[in-house]
Amino acid sequence: MSEIQPDQNSSNQPKRVLSAGSKYTFLFASWVFLSAFSFYLGMNLMAKESDTVSLKNVSSSAGQTVEAVASETPSMEIPKPDETSNDADSTSPVSNTENVNPTIVSDEKPADFVADERVSFRASAWSTDWTAMKKTVHLYNEIHPFIYTLRGGLSNNGELISSWSQTSRKERVAELRALNPKVKIIPTIFRWENPKEKIQENIGMGGRTDIRDKHIQIIVNEVLTYGYDGIDIDYEGMSCDKKEKFEEFFALLAKEIHKHGKMISVAVHPKTPSDKKKEMHCKGLAKPIQLDFRENWRGPTTHDYAFLAKHADRVKIMAYELHPRKYHNPGPGPQAPNVWLKDIIAYAKKRVPTAKLYMAIPTYGYDWALNCKASAKAVYHSDVIRIRSGAHKKHQPTDINQIILAENKVANWRNLSKFSDIHKGRAYEDPTLWYSSGGCDRVAFYMNRKAFEEKMSLLRKYDLGGFSFWQLVTDNDPEINDYLSLLVQGKLPAVAKVSAQEMEELMNPKKKEEEVEPVKVSKIKSKTGTKQL
Repeated sequence: MSEIQPDQNSSNQPKRVLSAGSKYTFLFASWVFLSAFSFYLGMNLMAKESDTVSLKNVSSSAGQTVEAVASETPSMEIPKPDETSNDADSTSPVSNTENVNPTIVSDEKPADFVADERVSFRASAWSTDWTAMKKTVHLYNEIHPFIYTLRGGLSNNGELISSWSQTSRKERVAELRALNPKVKIIPTIFRWENPKEKIQENIGMGGRTDIRDKHIQIIVNEVLTYGYDGIDIDYEGMSCDKKEKFEEFFALLAKEIHKHGKMISVAVHPKTPSDKKKEMHCKGLAKPIQLDFRENWRGPTTHDYAFLAKHADRVKIMAYELHPRKYHNPGPGPQAPNVWLKDIIAYAKKRVPTAKLYMAIPTYGYDWALNCKASAKAVYHSDVIRIRSGAHKKHQPTDINQIILAENKVANWRNLSKFSDIHKGRAYEDPTLWYSSGGCDRVAFYMNRKAFEEKMSLLRKYDLGGFSFWQLVTDNDPEINDYLSLLVQGKLPAVAKVSAQEMEELMNPKKKEEEVEPVKVSKIKSKTGTKQL
């Protein structure tokens, strides 16, 4: 290999030497370039990371709201058609607020709060179905997105879980308002007490007023952060010992909500008047519970209509599940017939101001087996179309006793005939379809426009503040929407209001005084919830 020789010409050139000033200028320019490039890379990296973990300051007192993994979000088990599960966010986001300042209760008197009562009869609906909400929001004065529940099972830490992500909460509120600028968006916080989920520290049980106050502040922060018009509290199935703590919690929450000019709604169990007045002595309560209603299981005992109405802007009675599908007793029947609604109205009108009183109506029914062992199943519009496409008999109104006699099926329809006395003297406005499937006779109770109109006429007759649907889904009867369009535009014919005499007879069917009879807590019945997460 030959040796590489240096270039003779270049070796003879003198080398240039940079001055000290030039060196410093070059170094400074390099430092500025590298700093700018590092800053650019850092900002891009932060932007990418924020897409994975969303972190948002709610307020100086609320700390942070973070999203957690999908596995922590409970699934919803409610009577609804399969196709309503169309929400891409329905299983992923979690709302969780930490480092909340629990000291929120003050002696400051809130500014006077007056809810918008310009609409005489308001339409509202609970919903988990985003597609249905978008499609029909123009038909409602109020929408309750059914999106919140409590974090924790047997104990609570004040935090909430949401089935809508932070981004969805902002975008969907804006979208609903763009579709109906007048709609009030009042999301629901739901919890049904069961062996695995309780309502404990969040209402101050066990002396945990710190967690209760944290829970209240988190709720207020959610309302303010996402621009809701208020909040709807749906705490169901509570044991009787929680009555007083729930009332304390609700009164404090209402005060804080009203300070910001927002509304508070409460969902309550249905009650009907009792001929006898009883007292229930429940351990942990300062006063016995006055049972002037028939429904003496644990849920209704904790919902005092008169107390809650003093603090709430809306009291929404969950008037459905008269014939629950999970129980053999009382067997097949309608979920919210007018004959039952009248009894609920009779009890509520004495305790809740008219403008605040709503009746919640079901959009579904149940399909019952009459002479075989099979579970009842929910019935929606598509189910009705399917059943009517085959051999069937339709009845509306539905007089069960007459149908049994006409069909001569008293012995054969054993799941219904043993409860026939319940239906004596009653003709329900609810329609029914009687048919056979798989060698079994069946009856499907459902909701259509005619039945809905009769229920609405009853509520308007007794001058209630409005109604609420459980629940608004895509598979509801579309003809009901035609009726709602006329309702919200004020184009329906006027309904004659109930006379003073009729109201007196409804609210005071018996004049004689009843003895007060004590009731032991052990007699209180348990019941499965109509709405479950």
